[in-house]
Parts: sequence; structure tokens; C-alpha cells
Amino acid sequence: MNNRKLVKPCISFNIWISLLVCLFSIISCEERNENKKIGEEYDPQKPIELGTFYPDSGKYQEKVMLTGQNFGTDPEQIRVYFNNRKAAVVGSTGNRMYVLAPRLPGDTCTISVAIGNDSVVYDRQFRYFTSVTVTTIAGNGNHDDYQDGDLTQSVLQPVFICVDKEDNIFVMTRSSGPDGTWASKNMHVARIDEKTNELITIVRDLTANVPAADPETGIITFPTETTVGSFVALDPKEMWAPRFREMKWPAEGDRPDQGYKHSMVVNPSDGYIYTRYFHGHIVKINPKTYEVETIYKTQQGDSYGLTFNPVKPNILYMSFVGNAGVNAHSICSIDVTDPEHTFKKLTGSTSGGHRDGALETAQFRDPDQIFSDADGNIYVADRGNHCIRRITPDNMVETVLGMPGTAGWKDGGKEEALFNRPRGLGISKDGSIYVADNGNARVRKLSIN
Repeated sequence: MNNRKLVKPCISFNIWISLLVCLFSIISCEERNENKKIGEEYDPQKPIELGTFYPDSGKYQEKVMLTGQNFGTDPEQIRVYFNNRKAAVVGSTGNRMYVLAPRLPGDTCTISVAIGNDSVVYDRQFRYFTSVTVTTIAGNGNHDDYQDGDLTQSVLQPVFICVDKEDNIFVMTRSSGPDGTWASKNMHVARIDEKTNELITIVRDLTANVPAADPETGIITFPTETTVGSFVALDPKEMWAPRFREMKWPAEGDRPDQGYKHSMVVNPSDGYIYTRYFHGHIVKINPKTYEVETIYKTQQGDSYGLTFNPVKPNILYMSFVGNAGVNAHSICSIDVTDPEHTFKKLTGSTSGGHRDGALETAQFRDPDQIFSDADGNIYVADRGNHCIRRITPDNMVETVLGMPGTAGWKDGGKEEALFNRPRGLGISKDGSIYVADNGNARVRKLSIN
């Protein structure tokens, strides 16, 4: 009997404790919900007033507090810009809000706040600091062999590269000598899977030039030189099994005599594949029927870089190396909706050199693969200068990494990183840049914040 009397109070006590825990949980949830409502809603009849912000400098995703009045409490209705780059709004109480500094808005930033139809600008400016580092993810410097499998043990000499919408990295390999002269060996197409740490061979013994990833379908296409119209498609639905395609040319019209085509790109606006031949023909290819139309013809010469800029739809940018006559060592552009009247050379001297600054006076030396990120920055593998360069949306050129004119291999930051004849590059969703560092026989990864 005594045992039973002792058990009953114990059970009652446990139930009582459980009820208290539930009660406190409910109260805590209610308090959190009330905290979300703290602050004044935006009043469209009143102006937005700005106070100050801090810190006054930082890097990518720096947490910045903005003070003022009439911000409202709904982050989805608040738009904050560092120059022209939109910042993520974390939260707002009406007179204070937290935002995250966007990627690469510029060195000196004007911060503006827009809510509804009202827009205001802080008097002070925010100083943005760029952080750039490079690491090696594949290859060991061996120029004469090829080995797939574990990335840490991989051997390859990358020439060109691209990244698809799922961040699969595709690499075209080919051996070359110390002077950069290509050799007809180790010509393979491979895929780098960083998650599994593997280099996976897709096709062997094939001359593969600059690839393109379709942003919608994920299909990879790249030109070959076996015939005038030959190219290869890799469909992710078929596990990237190579499919050899042949362009269908019209019965009449200008057609290249030889199959020397070095780069492909997909136009997000019309879905067509574009390529350019050594003899100058710029053509567009229907990705379903393979029918071809020549839209323009430039002076002959090699071009290993084509890209479309998402900020400027239908503008095709192309790079030219030193044998391209009036376009040598240059970046050019053409509007594919009006090709007859829009081809133009964008950069300075055709003698080859290194100069940052305004695009119209900037100089390159044998620029190869180029690629535009989602924000309109065009990155250039400047092979002859052993550098990675960037053309900003406001048409300024800057050296991102590498020491102009100095070849070498060194990972690290902006002050120490070195490249040796970088030829290819591609950009992932998070803005990381993968470089085919041909002279170093390595694939490198640039993290830019």
C-alpha cells in the first residue's frame, strides 16, 4: 500500500511538469510571433527618411545595418542597392534594417533604398573590398600523360572548359609542348565532379574545341574539325554519351571551305547555337534540325571565345588572337538580330599588350575563351599575358588574378597567384570561375567575393 501511495504522486508530478513545458512553449511561440510584428508598417503617404549605416566598409555578404524612418517591416517590399547590385534584405523594424552586401558591386558604393514608388540615397558611401583566391582542383603539371579517377591523382592538360546549370565541369584536354604548340595526343573530353572528387572520361581521342552549355536543357555542344559541319552533343538525359552531329547547309550562300571552327555558344534569347570559323563565317545552328544560316563574315583568323551577355540580350562577344588581322588581340561584338550593321571592335591596339582601364583603350594579348556571368561581367582567359581579366558592365577592364607577362604556378590571393597560358574558363552558379591553366597542366578554381 505504501508503494502505491508513493507512485501516484510521482505520476501526477510528471504530468504537471509536462503541462508546464507545453505552456512555456506556447508562450514562447506567441512572444516570437509578437516580436515579428514589432515596428511600424510602411506608409506610402510619408517619405522614406535615411539616417546612417554601419559598418562603412566590408566584403561580400557583409551584414550592414541601415537606419532611418518609414522602412516598413516587410523585407519583400524593400529594395536596397549597392550601386546597381541588389542586396538581400534580412529584416526590418521600420527604422532599422539589416542587409547583406552583394557580390562585386564596385569598389565605392552608393547605397539606395526603394519602397513602392519612393527611392532615396544615402549621402555616405560604402567601401567594398574584393577577396580573390585561386586553388588547384585537378592536374599535377604533367604535360605528357592523362589519368582520370580521383582528382587528387588526376593528370591532364586542359585546353577549354565549361560549366553546366548543375555545376558539372566539362574539360577538353590536349597535350602541348613548352611553347604551347599542340600535339595530337591525350585529346579527350572529361567531366569533373567535385562532389565525388572524380575526373570522368566521356570520350577519348577526339579533337574537341571550346564547349557550350545550354542554360535550359543542359546539353553540351562543342565543335570539331573533321568536316565543315561537324560537332558533338552531350545530353545529360543520356549520361552525356557523345552524339556526332552534322550541320545542314542551304543549297546557296557563302559556306566555309574547311571545318576550322574553334568555339560554340548558346544564345539564351533565341536558343540557337552560334559558332565562328577561321575563315570568318559566323553562323547560327538550329539545335533541333541542325539547319545553318551564315549571319556575318569577318576577316579570317582564330577566335577561341564566344559569349552572350545576359544583361545585353542578343549581343555576341568574341575574342580574337594575334592572327586575326584588323581584329588581332581584340574583343569584338555583334548584335545577332542586326548583324549586317553592328559588328565592331571594342578594344584598343591590335599589336597585343596589357592595359587595364576603359574598354576602348584596354589591351589584351591572345585572349582565348571568354564567358559572361549572370551580372554581365565578362571574364577573359588572357593567354599571352598569363592573366585572368574582367570586363565590367560599365565597360572597364581589370586584371583579376595573375601577374602580367609573368608565367608561373602559384595558388593563393591576388598578390601571389600565377598562371601559365590560361586558355579556357567557365563559371558556376555561385560565381566560382574554373580555369583551364594549359601551361601548368592544371584546372584551377577562382573564388571571387
